[in-house]
Amino acid sequence: MMRPVKSPFRAIFIMRSRYTEDCLAESVARGVRQYVILGAGLDTFAYRQPAWGKSLRIYEVDHPTSQEAKRERLVDAQVSVPGNLIFAPINFETTSLREGLFAAGFDSGIPTFFSLLGVTQYLTGEAVESIFRFVQSQPRGTELVFDFIVPDDLMPAAEAAALGAIASFAADRGEPWLTILRPEELKSRLTALGFSEAYHLSPQAANERYFQGRRDDLAAWSGVQIMRAIV
Repeated sequence: MMRPVKSPFRAIFIMRSRYTEDCLAESVARGVRQYVILGAGLDTFAYRQPAWGKSLRIYEVDHPTSQEAKRERLVDAQVSVPGNLIFAPINFETTSLREGLFAAGFDSGIPTFFSLLGVTQYLTGEAVESIFRFVQSQPRGTELVFDFIVPDDLMPAAEAAALGAIASFAADRGEPWLTILRPEELKSRLTALGFSEAYHLSPQAANERYFQGRRDDLAAWSGVQIMRAIV
């Protein structure tokens, strides 16, 4: 029997956040003290951060309009902004990531953890490359965890159809998907850019790590995969 569509979508959000925060915890244990959430959207890490998160300076990077809308929702929900959170409103049409982060007080002299979730498909290949290059220019020990959409031939037909419907909906809203990536080619590209290590969390590895023995039918989805790149 085919799983309800809602199940794999829940799994995508759960798994990418869990894996990112697991990697972040490892980085903090190694001494990383800055966390940059690129395309933060409605990310909630800063508002539910564990005790070990208190040592971090957390930067939420997003378009100024989107960030203002989020801040209004936080006020409406009576959610306090933690003292170690810094908002970095950046319009990439007018300001580079480097300029926007430095204006927010970002320290480029220390290793940093970056996350980029649910974003790469909306960016041009050039914009994705620019983010990779900026992260790679940071001190050794810096890392980036991001997810990406893979081509249809790397996923079951039912998943390809479901993702196609989502892509069409996004395009109708003026947010077309611009970048689709192949894991092996992506891994080679990151290595060529100078990252010392690049880890691909395949659907198989994700299932083994997070979804074994579950009774709620959640499982990793082939269409959205994750990469971890370390400077």
